[in-house]
Amino acid sequence: MFFKTKYKWYTLLIAIILAGSIIFTLGSNRELLNGKMTKSFPLNIEVHLGQHGSDWEKAYGGMAELNNKNPGLSFYSIDPDNYKQTVSTDIKTGTMTTTIHNTMRIEGTEDKDRSVGFADVNIYAKVNKGGMLPHQEAYQYVTNLIHDLRKKGWTYNLYETDPRLKGKAALNYFKQNNLDPDYPLSFNEWMTLPAPLHWRFYADNTYLELTVDRDIKNLDPKNSGAYFISLSFQTREEAERTGLPENEKDHWRGNWVKRALSYRSERDIAEAKLRAQGIPIDTDYRDPPLPPAPAGQQNPIIPNSLK
Repeated sequence: MFFKTKYKWYTLLIAIILAGSIIFTLGSNRELLNGKMTKSFPLNIEVHLGQHGSDWEKAYGGMAELNNKNPGLSFYSIDPDNYKQTVSTDIKTGTMTTTIHNTMRIEGTEDKDRSVGFADVNIYAKVNKGGMLPHQEAYQYVTNLIHDLRKKGWTYNLYETDPRLKGKAALNYFKQNNLDPDYPLSFNEWMTLPAPLHWRFYADNTYLELTVDRDIKNLDPKNSGAYFISLSFQTREEAERTGLPENEKDHWRGNWVKRALSYRSERDIAEAKLRAQGIPIDTDYRDPPLPPAPAGQQNPIIPNSLK
């Protein structure tokens, strides 16, 4: 299931990068090591799911770095923040292009044994221009970002086991772990929810998780705080492969109905308990459709109980 196996790793990474960003901001007058102050980046960088890392590396020359030590995966990255610069990133997911401003770092992961290009892309960005800023300013910046994502076509997404809740009911149940992007989160809720805050979206056969983290030592709403954003994009195809035995990954559709029925059973139990408490269930919510099958395969017939 999308991101559940990655959550702890991403949270740790985000915390490390956030701490580093705060230290970097407070010491912004000092020079970076090894003369990295002089490198010039374009104002805009493009990356897309399905793009081959070698092509991305060629497009941006010495700006892109490759970590090829893992026996199964190749990790590509562009790191403007190392040079005290930020860029805008255009990430293409199928037919959509989503622009993320104030990008500090871009990462793409490619499976060496499959010719599918990037199946995962992570973008780390500043809130506004970064550094210490008023909490109200950070709140409004993230609110506007979520509005832009919804306008672009990214829709609210739930794990298959999650009860179908929205608005205030989703906030009360999921807390900060899956906020409804259409719920008008108040500034007081923004300040009192524990970080990191998560919003999950789906569009164009792609999952997106927006994570907003902040420095927990600076939470006085009257003073400034330090914030950090990450956006993790993953193809639906890759998400379905994640967590399966190696011999099932390439043919995950074969047992998908069995897994989906198990997930639906967990959802049904959770929803029954909530209904008994008088909590409304969003019966209009539908799980995303399966992505197109590759050549030589076909999607399973969806039973009525899963529609």
